[in-house]
Amino acid sequence: MKVKQVSVFLENKTGRLNEVAQILGDAEINISAFTVADTSDFGVLRLIVDQPDKAFRILREKLFSVRIT
Repeated sequence: MKVKQVSVFLENKTGRLNEVAQILGDAEINISAFTVADTSDFGVLRLIVDQPDKAFRILREKLFSVRIT
């Protein structure tokens, strides 16, 4: 079984992770797993969600830098 991973580039500042979680929650997209790799300036949030294509589309509409792998 292939699993799609959604990667989101985020500025490393207060509230950005919460913003992504809120957007996905409002769209009724469930997060199964996530990791965050960060530096002092930015981070990459990697998510496994139940609707990766929908998550990609919605986050792009909100002007996040997003990629599916």
